[in-house]
Amino acid sequence: MSNKTEDNQYDKIFKENLESVTLALIEKVLQIQVAFYEKINADLQRTVERKPDQLLKITNKEGKIFLLQLEFQLVNEKDMVYRRLESPASP
Repeated sequence: MSNKTEDNQYDKIFKENLESVTLALIEKVLQIQVAFYEKINADLQRTVERKPDQLLKITNKEGKIFLLQLEFQLVNEKDMVYRRLESPASP
């Protein structure tokens, strides 16, 4: 099992390299034809601070604007969906 410091190091390296493949991932996986995007630097806070791996404001070719949050994990965490929703039922 890896420690938190090691996980954070890999997370930082991954985030630094993510930008070069972001558009290809969006278009291939989500089938969204991006006309324009801008990176949004945000710290999401509630009781616990959450920093998204990637938060983008997307404008598709039809002119619709939306936010896309990407999260990547070293291991499959069953509660990740709840943490991302930040619902009252979150563990």
